[in-house]
Amino acid sequence: MTNQELQRQLLKDSYIDISFKRYLQFKSNSLYDEAYKEEILARLNNFMGEQDITEYTVVDITRKLQKENPTAGSFVHWSNTADLVKYAEERPHEVADLFNELIYSTVPLEERIEAFREKGKEFNPSISLGAPLFGYILAAIDYTKYPLYKQEVFMDLKRSYGIDLKLSSVGSNYQTYLQLCEIALAHLKDSYEDLTILDIQDFFFCSTQYDQIKVESAVDYLYGIATKLHSYKLEPRRLLDTLSKFDSERLQTLKGQYKNSQKVNLIKSKVIDRIIEFGSVTIDELEEIKNEVKVKYETNILNSWNNFTILFQLYYADVKAKVQEEQRKIHEAIRNMEELKEFDFVEDKVLNGFNWNQNFGCSECWLAVYEKGHISHKTAPQLFVSVEDGGVKYGMLYGSEHPEKLKGEFLEDTDVSAFSYDNLHKKMVSVIGSFRDSESEEVKRETNSYLSSPDKISTEKWIELLQNEAVFGESDLVYLHKMYELGGEATASQLAAVLGKHHSSFNAPVVHLAKRVTEATEIKVPVRDEGTECYWCVLFNGEYEESNHFIWRLKPNLKEAIGITHDHPEEKLESYSTEDFLEEVFIDEDQYNKITSLLRYKKNIILQGPPGVGKTFVSKRLAYSLMGVKDSSRIEMVQFHQNYAYEDFVMGFRPDKHGFSLQYGVFYDFCQRALENPGEDYYFIIDEINRGNLSKVFGELFMLIERDKRDEYVTMGYSKKKFTVPSNVYLIGTMNTADRSLAQLEVALRRRFAFITLEPAFNEKWYKAVQETGVSAAMMQRITNTVTKINDEIVNDFQLGAGYAIGHSFFAGKPEEMDEEAWYQGVLMFEIQPLLEEYFFDRPEIFTSLVEGL
Repeated sequence: MTNQELQRQLLKDSYIDISFKRYLQFKSNSLYDEAYKEEILARLNNFMGEQDITEYTVVDITRKLQKENPTAGSFVHWSNTADLVKYAEERPHEVADLFNELIYSTVPLEERIEAFREKGKEFNPSISLGAPLFGYILAAIDYTKYPLYKQEVFMDLKRSYGIDLKLSSVGSNYQTYLQLCEIALAHLKDSYEDLTILDIQDFFFCSTQYDQIKVESAVDYLYGIATKLHSYKLEPRRLLDTLSKFDSERLQTLKGQYKNSQKVNLIKSKVIDRIIEFGSVTIDELEEIKNEVKVKYETNILNSWNNFTILFQLYYADVKAKVQEEQRKIHEAIRNMEELKEFDFVEDKVLNGFNWNQNFGCSECWLAVYEKGHISHKTAPQLFVSVEDGGVKYGMLYGSEHPEKLKGEFLEDTDVSAFSYDNLHKKMVSVIGSFRDSESEEVKRETNSYLSSPDKISTEKWIELLQNEAVFGESDLVYLHKMYELGGEATASQLAAVLGKHHSSFNAPVVHLAKRVTEATEIKVPVRDEGTECYWCVLFNGEYEESNHFIWRLKPNLKEAIGITHDHPEEKLESYSTEDFLEEVFIDEDQYNKITSLLRYKKNIILQGPPGVGKTFVSKRLAYSLMGVKDSSRIEMVQFHQNYAYEDFVMGFRPDKHGFSLQYGVFYDFCQRALENPGEDYYFIIDEINRGNLSKVFGELFMLIERDKRDEYVTMGYSKKKFTVPSNVYLIGTMNTADRSLAQLEVALRRRFAFITLEPAFNEKWYKAVQETGVSAAMMQRITNTVTKINDEIVNDFQLGAGYAIGHSFFAGKPEEMDEEAWYQGVLMFEIQPLLEEYFFDRPEIFTSLVEGL
């Protein structure tokens, strides 16, 4: 990231100013305990200013750094300074040169740090020379110019300000952190003249590590958004003015997001186009755009919309992630309250931003903290925080589906500037009794056998160990990273399944790793009640499930350290073009163009055909080709059957351990995802669509899935809330025309779908693809003759017809190690013959004549 990009992200809104004001207030609090930094660094600056760094003084300098490094609130882990002293003692000339290069060279700082580290690794491959050490050395030279560095602060800072930058080399990380400090210093110096880099480092440290500042800043920020949105609701003209001030990059992003839109999204698209072209849009011009779009549709597409709700998403798209991040901080701070540690809360659920009301937009956001064991927050007593234009509310509330629904105990601060973390903390502690007593013994969590021991290793030390190849080998990191990706916990069987190993294969590696950790840290191995050493307890806590499976849980500090150090590479989605589709699927380009045109226009299609023509295979690849990538997150597939119901598909009341609660179905959730990402297309595939009781499954969706009814809202029977099927959702159904059990599809459904027939494709593409799997030309001819004979009989049969023909996927390719004769006979005897026997069950003589000689 360039310095300009970092500056744009750090200063994109007023959050840094909000947070700095809360930091200044916090410094007068008795909890603030960071003043020692300046005292120590001032001494070191004086000391270093009097020193020439030579082979004769460098050992004393490193020892001074080691001595001044505080034991509590250390600038760097003790092992780093210890390793540095050993290095200087054994190679004083080399280390003196490295110090001088680090301090005085004009080479970029990142390169100076990496050169120092490279030499150090040559001396001792396991030497600890991390970014905190270099931050300490440089701050010891000049604390007004160089900041102290903490990896967790850097990570939290990037997350808080939405800086999408992965961890890199030690030198690169420190260089980027220094740039952020310099940008913040230049910005804040306009209002606070006497600031130095040390003040900025202290601000970044406190604002990311102290819950008091995090929560108070979050509430201030959210309140600022709430008051803006309230003013926009009252005067949509102000919202248009705000949109007109968006920079060209944001406007182009929105333009791409709403391209090829319909109905209300088409209005949004035209608003953005006008701003890009003319620089602004007035209310009168907005009304013209609305009328221009509205007349294209028979129904009133604006029935549920007003100017604010139409424009809301255009504004909110840019702040949505930040809003959720600030809510997450409050949620985490509540869970971290010492008095609430007895409760097993669900992490980071529920966080409802200003779009919680079906994405229409409002001036309230809220979050709920509730215990595990409930199907959702709606059935649970919850600790909540709500921020709206009128102020902030917090306390305890019962969920909307709890017997005591919407009752509770809470405070309301209308003067948000007077809101404090202390008041929030006191209120949450005061409702513990009600929260604890709110559930009967029957619905409380069952107490499982739980095995745990304190995490004696700090997050910072875990980070250092994770980066030490002598302690954590590559194979160790594989299963630990996978466990972290699984939420920080897994049974041995779950871990084995995702890594393709045996469940017992982790036992010995875990013990060996734990021994290396204890040797590197000199901590004592936890001891079981019976007196035996528990090595796995160094890394994990554990718990038995009701099924008697044992769950391993990463130690909290280890989990946090893995989250900081684990490089989460953005999954690079594999591209998928029209050419890729035509290469994989035995369909010509003309037919492909017809299918895609129909889907884009009608939005709902059904691929029908006899068994073996690849309907399901085609449907997924059709979606991939239209998206341009293999993005499975935008595809959902279900299979209908006789017992599939509206409750599975849309919503319904389902039993849980607390009684019954309203649960949303797969299609409802899918539409919500699509609503939140209007610039992306989503594809919902229904396999065997004709096997379900379609009236019961679809319900009122018969209307909503229609092309010209998209983005229109109806009130749902169960939830009494409005719901829509957005225009960026495409439905692809598949239907087997040879299924005798099928009733006729309802006319209402047929009218809403375009039907496309796929036929057996024993063509040149099929011939080439199968031959490439090792099938001889003679066998290819034999397959062709066999299938031609069978299909001629089926197609010309008065009871059957083309809908019962044998498809090409029966002979899609021979397994690599299989003899072609065995493969051919297997397909014939165990797949095709049983099908023919079913077709001609009442005419066995035809079946016999067909299979003779095959």
